[in-house]
Amino acid sequence: MNKAELVAEIQNNLDGSSKAEAEKALSAVLSSIKTAVKKAGKEVKISDKDAKDAVAIQLVGFGSFSVTRRNARTGINPLTKAPLKIKASKAVKFKVGAGLKEQL
Repeated sequence: MNKAELVAEIQNNLDGSSKAEAEKALSAVLSSIKTAVKKAGKEVKISDKDAKDAVAIQLVGFGSFSVTRRNARTGINPLTKAPLKIKASKAVKFKVGAGLKEQL
């Protein structure tokens, strides 16, 4: 499903709403998720080896978004097979909630 299909699905679920209203609702939700993830990302320090995941959003029955720390590591260039260093970074993680997992 792409964004246009998701907007159409939201429009169908909100009886009597226009496509513009459905798109505005989706944009508001995505913007809120981005803001919460960005705020949680500030709590996670790359240099802190004992840092725990910072939960950005927890939607009971659906899942939770969190920001986690990824350690620096050595990777391999797939073309040349030469080793290369990958810097430490932050990543967004999604963990499926029990309600959604049961539906799968």
